[in-house]
Amino acid sequence: MDVITEELFWIRQEGSEAVIGLTEYALEKWGIILYIELPEKGVQLTKGAFMSSLETAVDEHDLFSPVTGEVTAVNILIERATGMLYESPYEKGWLFRVVLGD
Repeated sequence: MDVITEELFWIRQEGSEAVIGLTEYALEKWGIILYIELPEKGVQLTKGAFMSSLETAVDEHDLFSPVTGEVTAVNILIERATGMLYESPYEKGWLFRVVLGD
């Protein structure tokens, strides 16, 4: 099982929240993502701690949070149509929003 590190996430500050997604590098590294599990709204994330997983044609990978904070929104469309990750990784392909903590 592979571990996803920080360089595989992009983080965009939008007011008091951060929007988080997978970088093009991450998408190229694993090829086609068949399924991605995202953290639920309201969950408290801790930077570096396990938060969810994803599955590719080859393997399953654990996702570790790149930030500490509370999840305020989840892009449920990604769980249903992972192709959006590739079509628009930095806009429509966002994964979740977080109010940043300490």
